[in-house]
Amino acid sequence: MKPRTLNPLSIISAIVVGIALGYFITLVYRPQAIPPALRPGGMSVPVTVLLMGVDIVYSGTRRGIKPDPASFNGRSDTMMLARFDPIRNQFLVLSIPRDTTADIPAHGRQKINGANALGGESLACQTVSRMVGIDIDHYVVLNVHGLVELVDKLGGITVQIPKRMRYRDRAAGLRIDLQPGEHLLTGDQSMGFVRFRHDALGDIGRVQRQEIFMNAVLDKALRPESWAKMPELIKIAQSHVKTDLSPPEIMQILTFAKAVPKSNQHMIMLPGGFSPAGGWDLDEAGLRRVTAMMTGQPPPAASRNEIRVSIENASRTPGLARRLAKYLTTLGYPVKIPSVKSGNFGEQVERTKVIAECGNPADAALVKQDLNGAGDLISASLGDIESCVTVVAGDDLIPLLEADQRDSKRLHK
Repeated sequence: MKPRTLNPLSIISAIVVGIALGYFITLVYRPQAIPPALRPGGMSVPVTVLLMGVDIVYSGTRRGIKPDPASFNGRSDTMMLARFDPIRNQFLVLSIPRDTTADIPAHGRQKINGANALGGESLACQTVSRMVGIDIDHYVVLNVHGLVELVDKLGGITVQIPKRMRYRDRAAGLRIDLQPGEHLLTGDQSMGFVRFRHDALGDIGRVQRQEIFMNAVLDKALRPESWAKMPELIKIAQSHVKTDLSPPEIMQILTFAKAVPKSNQHMIMLPGGFSPAGGWDLDEAGLRRVTAMMTGQPPPAASRNEIRVSIENASRTPGLARRLAKYLTTLGYPVKIPSVKSGNFGEQVERTKVIAECGNPADAALVKQDLNGAGDLISASLGDIESCVTVVAGDDLIPLLEADQRDSKRLHK
């Protein structure tokens, strides 16, 4: 019997089908492995978007004043500048505290949250663009009522509550009573969590919680099961969101963000410090570093003696923070152990968290390297805001410190 001759066309067809099948399987399960330009409807140029959540605005006569759920001209309760960069396959979100002092065109220096109330999204974009030095392509303004419906449609958002949060927000009609620990928050509870500011850090503590919440929302919204709800989420957004982005543009950004690796997702708080009046004064040098990150310039080289490290013990081993502080001090780091140990991490953790507070992942990467690669690298202002890097020490550091202790004993024999 003659051997069967393979048809070249069949071979080519089989190869094409195999490549296509592999592409679609990768697109569903590992989209980050596909270059942004090769994804369906992929972005080709960076896009910068100003995201704002606005305060409730009341309307009506003296006899019938009530909140207006469709109003978008209130003060910005939340302000974030997001940069989606397909060239570098990353996105960065810069949180701007509402009490930041800024030059608002034609209105002088005042708190930046007034820009939207004074001149709408156009003035807000102009103010932020001048301050940061980056052109803003689009805006998204979310009424707080939209947050409640969006979270409820997603089935709630799971976050770690760092401390007891109990208060009544009469303006928003909220009565909040949240216990420490991990909880699945409803829409109303989520709004209370991100609006809460009754702690020692005031508005800055609220910005940190907003970053915690944003990370949790991204984790939930970018799961495959949540994408089936996307048409309903967009329908809710149309009632509570004002934007110059079209639905296809929104889907393009969401599709891109879904595929960005965790290591390329950065959340940074606007560098600065508390003013004597209790506001937030901009740190120009720190902002230039953040702007460099947003525009793709390489971060400045890290030097250990310039990296202020804060340590929080979240392990099951008492005294681990002090042992770690001693270890890092011998390497040249200026180290402190904050008086408030719980911070935003009230739970015990097995894996250490190395947090880049000042928007320079190179600082945190060097610390992580000196910890023998232990832990997870996080770009978000979730720890001690007066430090460059916060180390939330977990149980995975115990072998490193025990080995260091043995080495120290041998040297002193």
